[in-house]
Amino acid sequence: MAIWLQIILGIVLLAVGGCLVPLLLQLRRTAASVQQLAESAREDLRQMAADVHHLRDRADQLADMAAAGMELPMTIGRVVTSTVQTMESLLTKVGPPWLEVLLTGLKFALNLVRRPKPEAAAKEAPHE
Repeated sequence: MAIWLQIILGIVLLAVGGCLVPLLLQLRRTAASVQQLAESAREDLRQMAADVHHLRDRADQLADMAAAGMELPMTIGRVVTSTVQTMESLLTKVGPPWLEVLLTGLKFALNLVRRPKPEAAAKEAPHE
């Protein structure tokens, strides 16, 4: 029986070796493909990082341009607001009493105009 065991053991070793060698060769090919994929991904990631950096620089430039463009209107708005407040205080102190009523009415009218209009969808009740 010892000979039969040696023959069976030899056959099993040949079968395992016959399956293991192609498996190891396939693993070697897979590792080479993964290495190639990693190298190409590294190049792609470098390009994407450069593109993102370029877009960030452009966004910073646009933000600077927008801030510079808004500087003059903001200054004009501050000047107009302070002028209106000064004129209002002067007119209410020295002007006739009917002028204060007129200014209060104008403020009320401006607040009505400035108030956001409710959405038509918000007025409707939800249908369930």
